[in-house]
Amino acid sequence: MRSALMVLLLAYAGLVPVTFVAAQSAEGDRVELRRASALLGEHLSATIRVTAPAGTVVEITPGTPSWAGVELVTTASPSVVTRGAESLWIFEVKVAPLLPGDIAFAPTVVIVSGAEVTTRTLPAVPLTVLPALGPDDPLELTPLLPPVAIEGAESPFLRPAIAAGAVLGVALFSVLSWVLVMRWMRRPRPVVARPAVVQELPGLQTAEAVIDSDPVSAYRVMSSVVKTELARRYNLRATALTSNELRRRLEDRGVDRWQARLVGGLLEECDAVIYAGYRPAAERRQADLTMAREIVEESA
Repeated sequence: MRSALMVLLLAYAGLVPVTFVAAQSAEGDRVELRRASALLGEHLSATIRVTAPAGTVVEITPGTPSWAGVELVTTASPSVVTRGAESLWIFEVKVAPLLPGDIAFAPTVVIVSGAEVTTRTLPAVPLTVLPALGPDDPLELTPLLPPVAIEGAESPFLRPAIAAGAVLGVALFSVLSWVLVMRWMRRPRPVVARPAVVQELPGLQTAEAVIDSDPVSAYRVMSSVVKTELARRYNLRATALTSNELRRRLEDRGVDRWQARLVGGLLEECDAVIYAGYRPAAERRQADLTMAREIVEESA
């Protein structure tokens, strides 16, 4: 086909003189259809055999009147068998008939030999073209069939089941988290031994510091610390009571009489130093300070 077109173009340009010759089909020329009938527009396979002189080129030329309304759809590269002075060209093609009825299909080819182009019409073959519609079929498009359910489609319960599963999963996770938190909060905790707190004795350090140089101030501090501690322990107004009254109140509260007398004796000693000008010896001062410390520590 390309060589034939090239020759035609060159001839039209006046570069190469071309001679067109019409020729009858040769003895080996024939067309072989796979079937003798086909539907309108159906692709039909065919084999075209053309015998030509050796060294020439054979091209198919569709669209001529002898094709009888048959269109060339596809064609493969031809195979060429050369036997002496002749060559057999075999074309495997697909055609489609476009006119209904009984037709005589006779394709044409051209044989190109140098500047000479020979047109050849191959022997006709009968072909019955059947219409796609029946005699009574209406000339209108048939409506599409309604959709039909197919197996394997999504179940209507799938989405509700997924939602229910998600809610159930969240609920189970919440319950499990709550159980783990409660178990963690109720876990046995190791008991950490707290170091014993040494209670400070406010004021007694001051009394100890000045008991030798200023016994009045030291004994005033001791009296105040002891009465404050007894008031806290026994819920008494110790600071408003005299030493004898405080001793009796302590005995009424169930304090050992001997202990109550020691407290009363210490407070009387403090009163004597503060108000009567009594100055005990150094050893007695240290003994009174030790007794005051023991009274306070006993209540700690």
